Amino acid sequence: MPAADTLYITPLGSFELQRYPARRLETLQAWCAADTLLLEAVHQSELAGPGLLIANDEHGALSIAARPVGLWTDSALAALALERNLALNAGAAQVPSVPVLWSTTRPPRGLSAVVMRVPKQLPYFEYQLACLSQVLEPGSQLLAAGMDKHLSPRVAQLLERYIGPTQRHRGQRKARLFTATRDARPALPLPGLASYHCELLAARLVAMSNVFSQDKLDSGTRLLLEHLDTQAPVQRVLDLACGNGVLGLAALQRGLAHSAIFCDESAMAVASARANVATLFANQSIEVHFHHGDGMLGYSGAQADMVLCNPPFHLNHTVDEFVGRRLLEHSASHLAAGGSLCLVANRHLNYQPTLKRYFQRVTRVAQNSKFVVWQAIRRG
Repeated sequence: MPAADTLYITPLGSFELQRYPARRLETLQAWCAADTLLLEAVHQSELAGPGLLIANDEHGALSIAARPVGLWTDSALAALALERNLALNAGAAQVPSVPVLWSTTRPPRGLSAVVMRVPKQLPYFEYQLACLSQVLEPGSQLLAAGMDKHLSPRVAQLLERYIGPTQRHRGQRKARLFTATRDARPALPLPGLASYHCELLAARLVAMSNVFSQDKLDSGTRLLLEHLDTQAPVQRVLDLACGNGVLGLAALQRGLAHSAIFCDESAMAVASARANVATLFANQSIEVHFHHGDGMLGYSGAQADMVLCNPPFHLNHTVDEFVGRRLLEHSASHLAAGGSLCLVANRHLNYQPTLKRYFQRVTRVAQNSKFVVWQAIRRG
């Protein structure tokens, strides 16, 4: 397939945009029809500039064109995509820098409008709307859009509930736009944290709204936890793509490791792992570190002796094994000599060639009808 076009032509200007993480001969564009619908609406309503907040921009297409007060996002990958695409367009006088506001903080008051890509996780969408209902003044606008195949039937209902009167526009180019106007009703409270009792830890774990498997222990992680005791104890464990931190918590609780590093690209995941560590080890002195970023890029702490990982194979709605393969490379780079990676993955994902590229010895530890647990030893 030919490489994707990188010149994005919008009513607000033309911009060079690339996806992040970057790879050779990328076949996917850094924008979609939902972005285009939003930018057309921004142009028609003259909303660009100060007072406008962008939410959930994936690769900077909205933020670079609309010159907002900031990007509100949960994703370190999205923040890095924005940074790199801002650099690509640095020569354009109409492209200023865009501050990043993390999902774990509330947006500022004084906004005239919000332009939002509807996120993949519906609880996260509801959380964002509840936050916005507390800061938007009556009469301010919220524009939301997504691709038809990814939109929940509840999008308009939630906009009506939290923001105010909502118009569901006719679909165009397999995407759909919604516009809502903040009314004078009092803001609704924020939804509570999700939680579940994890019997393998004998503890209740909490998670914020954009965390993977926030209200139950997913089957792949369960399989890895069931075989964790076959591993020899180490000094330091790295829970890579940690989610709510369940793997690292189990390693600490069972004495498999004396210290742990929790890493995720989601700000809410890192915050959830931090909260669970504080609860489970409230009366104990343990060494823990937290890293919010693209895998282990930018992390300058000590190497780990063991990595535990249940890698994602989606980048937002896009099925993308490349994300998981990069994490395997990061695992090898941040393991001490002779250290091990314990990986659980869906059986249809052929990670074995990648594991053999970066590790000396690769062993299939366990499997069931859906998942495989691999152990890989780094070269000494």
